[in-house]
Amino acid sequence: MSKEPRNFKRLVLGLQPSAANRTMQLAVELADLLHLDLLGLFLEDTSLRDFAKIPFAREFRLLGGGWHAIELDQLSHDFELAARSIERMFTDAAKHLTTRYQFEIARGPTAKTIATISRTDDIIMIVEPMSPAERATEQFTWLLQAAFRSAGAVMLVPPHVVRTKGPVVAVAATPDDPSIQAAAAIAVAAKEELVIIDVDSHDADDPYIRKLAADTGLAIKIVAAANVTHPDPATCTQAFRQTQERLVVMTRGAFADAAASTIAAARRVPVLVVEPPSDAKPAP
Repeated sequence: MSKEPRNFKRLVLGLQPSAANRTMQLAVELADLLHLDLLGLFLEDTSLRDFAKIPFAREFRLLGGGWHAIELDQLSHDFELAARSIERMFTDAAKHLTTRYQFEIARGPTAKTIATISRTDDIIMIVEPMSPAERATEQFTWLLQAAFRSAGAVMLVPPHVVRTKGPVVAVAATPDDPSIQAAAAIAVAAKEELVIIDVDSHDADDPYIRKLAADTGLAIKIVAAANVTHPDPATCTQAFRQTQERLVVMTRGAFADAAASTIAAARRVPVLVVEPPSDAKPAP
């Protein structure tokens, strides 16, 4: 397996009409920390417009409004107002960035939009909505699926982030897991300790770990863990009990699909899921 770190160049922030200012501020701080360009991508999935054109389509209005036909002109107007409001918030949050930033409105199916715009040197940042009902919507599900099918890495951010300081954690399935290099690069930039949650059998005397410490000057701590691949909050909390991390890094395909979102929910910190190198063999 290749040990070369991924050279990220851009952070893509997927924005929806309910996006909060705290979301944008977090993205700006990360882009500034890692010297990444920042793209704020307002996603308007046209499937809702298509649905509104169906004669029997209805929307439920609160406060006794009852069921009504969906007004396409009003829907378009609402989207336009939301987009402009989000753009103002994004520009205000990003205006002091030393790297480039840009805001775009993307109209079309979410999966196609993300697939078209994403690059292998991207981090696609997805912030989970605060409302459980909104997290359960098809729109958010499509966004999440599209991000994980894209060419870039994916960062899942829980609705409430409890720490923005502390060690960077790599959950490593192998001694040279790509998550280690990615986490090390972030730890160096943030001037933080690197913690490796070991679900294999390497230790601080491993030649790869010794070289990494020598090359980066990082303080590296290894924590033995078992069964962290199981997507259960109690298991995740147990594995991370010895650290108060700011960020967790994992490799896509090395763990159960639900593990990243489960760890983000249990630990309430962002989880970065990096792609394995192209020459990596699939896990058995």
